[in-house]
Amino acid sequence: MDFAGQTEIGLDHVGLFSAALEMISAQYEQLGFCLTPQSQHANSPGPGLPAVMRGTANRCAMLKQGYIELLAVVDPDLDGLGVPDALARYAGMHILAFQTQDPEHTQTRLQAAGFSAAVAHLQRSVNTPDGSGLARFTQLRTPPEAMPEGRVFILRHETPELVWQPAYLSHPNTAVALAEIIVAVDDLAQAGQRYARYFDCPAETAAGKASYVLRQGTFTLMLASALEQAFPQVTIPTLPFPAVLVIDVLSLETAAQVLISNNVPFERGAGQLVVAAEFAGGAIMVFHQAG
Repeated sequence: MDFAGQTEIGLDHVGLFSAALEMISAQYEQLGFCLTPQSQHANSPGPGLPAVMRGTANRCAMLKQGYIELLAVVDPDLDGLGVPDALARYAGMHILAFQTQDPEHTQTRLQAAGFSAAVAHLQRSVNTPDGSGLARFTQLRTPPEAMPEGRVFILRHETPELVWQPAYLSHPNTAVALAEIIVAVDDLAQAGQRYARYFDCPAETAAGKASYVLRQGTFTLMLASALEQAFPQVTIPTLPFPAVLVIDVLSLETAAQVLISNNVPFERGAGQLVVAAEFAGGAIMVFHQAG
């Protein structure tokens, strides 16, 4: 699903935190995703400087547009990057990552809009058909208290060919795109104005809802009451809370057959299938028919 939004920012990926990488990986394979091999994180103090290994690792469901990161601590003796503290609040969607093609320009724009935006350089080892490769990323981070909806940041992939490898882009459920993230908030006006500055993009509003049509994908804020009405199966442990993940699929019927074959409960709606959070790593999963 491609959007012609009014901003240079797009959805990049979401990250779900779990107590066990094996457990959440099994859930996502049952949902019909083909996952990348396990990859442990590392942080570099700067470009060209040696990386420091961290205690977290991921597996990812890479889509033709965007991706889903499944993340857990795999070595408790190393820096867990705050994942245990985040899990003490809830298991589910904690990373809300957006993309830019020009970090320097975006940093200047964010600072002019009143955001602190520090540059960080990250990397992690990935397996490729030709051996191990080093995926590199440039991140723009804002202080956690400024964006309480999750770990919110903007990044550029410096080595996209290592992240979007063709072998991992085909999924049994026919998933192709990260279409929308829905976050429950208690103050829609305050959060809405803040994200309008963050994206440099006005919201499309409806009762209890504000949506930002980005360069790629849509980001939506909803009052908790509106979210509960739209998704009666939701459980909101805290506010704000990233609650719903919408994935475009080429064939809704194929996705349904995968769920049935794997004994994953779901509800059918108009042009979509809804899987409860307990079967999708803590976030409601909506499969939406691409059109």
